[in-house]
Amino acid sequence: MSTTPNEIEAATQRTVLLFNRLKTPEATAKIVAIYPEILTIAFSGSFCYDCGGTKGYVDEFAQAFKAISKGLELKAGKTRQLNPRSFETNFFVMHNKSALF
Repeated sequence: MSTTPNEIEAATQRTVLLFNRLKTPEATAKIVAIYPEILTIAFSGSFCYDCGGTKGYVDEFAQAFKAISKGLELKAGKTRQLNPRSFETNFFVMHNKSALF
């Protein structure tokens, strides 16, 4: 089953809206780039980058995307700190084979 770039972009936009509704003002997500199978999302807020406080936000974003996209998942790739209050994560878009059956 193939997913179009427009479907991935729409799911990403809905995920950002949901994430921000649930997490703002603590954390905010913003789309940086959407390539066919890679998303770059920037997160900003009051969290601790050095103590691993970012992983929870990355995981929550991926879970929200999975719930919204129905058949797609995100696998977190490289995360890099932009400044003390923001970081950026690359996500790989994966087709959830179990959702196809």
